[in-house]
Amino acid sequence: MVILHATAPIKPEAREQWFAILDAVTPPSRAEDACQSYAIYEAVETPNTFIFVEEWASLDGLYAHFHTPHFTEFFAALGEVIAGPPAGTVSEVSSTKTLDEAFAAAGIGG
Repeated sequence: MVILHATAPIKPEAREQWFAILDAVTPPSRAEDACQSYAIYEAVETPNTFIFVEEWASLDGLYAHFHTPHFTEFFAALGEVIAGPPAGTVSEVSSTKTLDEAFAAAGIGG
């Protein structure tokens, strides 16, 4: 599994346009075969900063996503709404536990 975590600060006056851009990229991204999860949140502490948390089956799946028409259109539209450069990480995960499994391994719960 691959996890992408990115933040994107947007111009406050561009919120409507930003949400339209997200509406265009989110459904087709979620429909991609390699996409396991695709979520976008707004940071509570820093309004107009959005956080992408995406899970992909593989790096190849993520890289293919970067070449889809909906992503290239999204990326091209960023210049109109972005207030600073996006930043983030892409991590390859070798194992995953549920939260309950992690709590049990840490000796929490009953």
